[in-house]
Amino acid sequence: MARRVTYQIFDMPDGRFSVTVTIEPDKTMVRTGFATQADADAWVEDLRHIMSALGAPVALAFPDYPGSLPLNEVLTFIRTAPTEAD
Repeated sequence: MARRVTYQIFDMPDGRFSVTVTIEPDKTMVRTGFATQADADAWVEDLRHIMSALGAPVALAFPDYPGSLPLNEVLTFIRTAPTEAD
């Protein structure tokens, strides 16, 4: 059975880019150190080719945000988001 694969590209504080990939249900991997977003995009395209051979489509994790997400802002949002206990 093919599993769903999602990815997101993040802007790192040091100016580089990273890609986070999740293979459902519970496997997450991070590839860091891309000098440009184009390098990260090319890596994702290679991942698409590999995963398509396995029958696992690769999709953007947050389609409303097709570009890279600034990691610092994402972490701030996660840390300040209300929890169920609030």
